[in-house]
Amino acid sequence: MQKELDEEEPNQEDDWGNPPSPDTPENRKKALRAQIILGIFGLVGVLLPGFLYWLKFK
Repeated sequence: MQKELDEEEPNQEDDWGNPPSPDTPENRKKALRAQIILGIFGLVGVLLPGFLYWLKFK
């Protein structure tokens, strides 16, 4: 088992992924828009089951 872990370690050190995008006003607007969209979907995901549960047992 230790031999398998030793073989995988060098690949993980070289793979850092993509660097973060630069902090520009355009990227901040895109990030804010994405956060708002995710927030809306999250809110709907929480409220919809509760609303349907309330309708069922009303």
